Amino acid sequence: MGAYRLLLAVLVAVSHMGKTLFGLNPGVVAVISFLLISGFVMTSLIERNYTSTEKIPLFYLDRALRLYPQFLLYFVASCAVIYYLLPGTPQAAELTFKTIAQGLAMLPLGFYMFGVGGTQILPAAWSLGLEVCFYLVIPFLIIFKARGVAFALSTVIFMVACLGYINTDVYGYRLLPGVLFIFLCGSYLYKPQGKGLAIALGTALVAALMFAAIMAGLIERRPFNAEVTAGIALDIPAVYLLTRLGYHRIDEFLGNISYGVFLNHFVVMYFLRAFWPVAYDAHIVAAVLILAFVLSGISYYFVEKPALKLRHALRAGRKYEVGPSQGGEPAV
Repeated sequence: MGAYRLLLAVLVAVSHMGKTLFGLNPGVVAVISFLLISGFVMTSLIERNYTSTEKIPLFYLDRALRLYPQFLLYFVASCAVIYYLLPGTPQAAELTFKTIAQGLAMLPLGFYMFGVGGTQILPAAWSLGLEVCFYLVIPFLIIFKARGVAFALSTVIFMVACLGYINTDVYGYRLLPGVLFIFLCGSYLYKPQGKGLAIALGTALVAALMFAAIMAGLIERRPFNAEVTAGIALDIPAVYLLTRLGYHRIDEFLGNISYGVFLNHFVVMYFLRAFWPVAYDAHIVAAVLILAFVLSGISYYFVEKPALKLRHALRAGRKYEVGPSQGGEPAV
């Protein structure tokens, strides 16, 4: 799934440069797929390495070692670019001790709508706060076999939000209660069996019908409800098929740089904006992506890969080198 994950990161980046696809925000559709992949990978990780409550703290440490190294690098880099090159901007206004501290904690980024965490230093990182919320609960849902109840409750919250009875954007896309069922669809795709596979594919079918109803005007279009339903309908079959594919070194390499691209494209955008404050035409979009790819390759090998060895040593209880099939799991 490496090439697919890199494509998702690119879609997030181009959406932040104001690009749409068939009138939809491609970044939102990509985030939905990241949630599904995360549900799949976390279920695999827990069932193979963290199958008891005593091991849950080790799971949290594993996740911190995954998320933080490149996040810290690009968060600090973004602060530096904003401070030195973009003074007097809304981004610069967020360079306060409180906002930076909340951002570094990562979890508050997922609650920016309540006035915490900030939105300007690394705007895409709000979904990392959502990821952290999922990491906090998924070991318990798997160990205590509570996925079914959580799926049902989350689906109800999403439906209420999608139909506009509560804030659609906040509760139907941003916060864990309304999107936990999307993570869990990915979870059900790990070792898919009759019931779990039926739940995931049935969810995709219902989402496709809801997307059609939204586009036809039968359900009022609200912030991102079309994108979220389209993402569920398209991404569940895509993730199911892609997880059936075998390992390929090029695919692994593309997946390895996807997290960096997801994190660093705003740093690149801010840097270029300081020197060429122009619209994002095709040339600027290409420049942003090329620089993001190069920086991500560097940060993967010098920042992410050492942490990857630590994570694998943590799981095995001993030190060993990273093999070709062990790299490149998704963060978002």
